[in-house]
Amino acid sequence: MRTGLTAVRGHARSRVKACAGGGLLALAALVGAGSLGQTPGLARAQARPDMANPLEADPDAIQRGLELFNERCSFCHGTRGRGAKGPCLSCGRFLYRGGSNAQLFATISGGIPGGQMGAFAASMSGEDIWRIIAFLRDETRKRQAAGDPAVTQAR
Repeated sequence: MRTGLTAVRGHARSRVKACAGGGLLALAALVGAGSLGQTPGLARAQARPDMANPLEADPDAIQRGLELFNERCSFCHGTRGRGAKGPCLSCGRFLYRGGSNAQLFATISGGIPGGQMGAFAASMSGEDIWRIIAFLRDETRKRQAAGDPAVTQAR
């Protein structure tokens, strides 16, 4: 039988757990919604593996993607995505989740559980993630056109 302070502490603990659980659920919903960015159709990215990148053909988006990549990704993935501590991202093959636009978006936004790649959904807009993907696709095409033997057939 609990009495006095023990009962109050037990009740407080159960209330904290309930609040924390609800708070985590709300936080997960906000992070999920925030990862979608401002580009229409991002919510369907995980459901449609064939989804086209809405910014893939935009030269300004590709340039901004390069800048974002240099700021956020090059430490692990090397200059122009050619690999370093992390794998090459401009070689036309991807080690985790596959290489469709939706799969790349999911990997960048959600990270790799149990791996060293963190999730960027909370710190980058969906549009910025698409810009990075547009840059990586463009860089892969350029390397293929130049006959770079490290590059496999993209997508």
